[in-house]
Amino acid sequence: MTTSRRSHRGFTLVELLVVIAIIGVLIALLLPAVQQAREAARRMSCSNNSKQLGLALHNYHDTHGCFPVGAIATTNGERPASWLVRIWPFIEQSAAYDQSTFIGNDWSGRGFDKNWRATTVLDIAFLNCPSNPMTKYWTQTASSAMTSDGCPSSIKYQIPDYVGCTGVYNGGPLTNWNGYHGRQDYNGVLTVLDVRNSEPTSFKHITDGTSNTIALGEQSDFIKIMDSSGTVTKKDTYRAWSWHGGGWSGGGGAENDEGYWKGLTSVRAGINYVPSTTNDPFGVGDYWYGRPGFHTIYTSAHPGGAMFTLGDGSVRFISENLNFTTLGRLANRHDGQVVGEY
Repeated sequence: MTTSRRSHRGFTLVELLVVIAIIGVLIALLLPAVQQAREAARRMSCSNNSKQLGLALHNYHDTHGCFPVGAIATTNGERPASWLVRIWPFIEQSAAYDQSTFIGNDWSGRGFDKNWRATTVLDIAFLNCPSNPMTKYWTQTASSAMTSDGCPSSIKYQIPDYVGCTGVYNGGPLTNWNGYHGRQDYNGVLTVLDVRNSEPTSFKHITDGTSNTIALGEQSDFIKIMDSSGTVTKKDTYRAWSWHGGGWSGGGGAENDEGYWKGLTSVRAGINYVPSTTNDPFGVGDYWYGRPGFHTIYTSAHPGGAMFTLGDGSVRFISENLNFTTLGRLANRHDGQVVGEY
């Protein structure tokens, strides 16, 4: 009887290294494609968020005959509700809206936020871009009036990523130089009511056409500040909603607006612009006491540009390389200038 001998042969070290190298190359080739697919999904989600806000603005206009105001100046200095609060009923937050007090309330929480049971726990997922690398919350110490009402001493408010456009810097007659507080502009879709502006914006005021006018824009990435040595610092508190009260406070409540509005910006620099801390020509560098100014920059974590909602409710991804003149014309609702391609 013949006995057959079967040879058992394993991998050599060279063969094993070759296989590992091939796997490494395949991973290196596939990883960017996977990351691009994930970013494309996040960008689509951000577009849907912007679309929901555009629909809410239109539903608000259908109900009230105008767009929501970003703030209403008060005589007692109490910080008013933001434009986001005013559209709560149109973004499935009627429960929070119906139980809220608007008269005699400080929505920033620096005074007595009587609505703290709702405002400090409210977290609306679609108000944040999924690509946002920053914190979603503004944390602060509750006022003594709030703690006396049973509020915890440490509270937080949501910081949304979508900012209303109140126009373009110094764009026509609806503008005001407010001394060291800066320049306030009222030529956009969303604005405020104060001693200089007594009428909210409606469709009749958007004479350039709603499809040619920005209503909201994205602020979902760090504001990047460059110092004199060329070093860039990321600032996550330099956004239009980053201050006391987060997304529910409209900003300064006094007649002079305390030098800032919340959740609004007028365009003074391009998308993803990097200002300098020293002698910046656009005046959008470091802000006074870290609070948002009137011209916070539209920024995005999506490569190459940012998401915008137009006055007709449509959503466009606008390139950061867009000519600034065109961006300014998009921000101004009634300059009478042709926008052209963008």
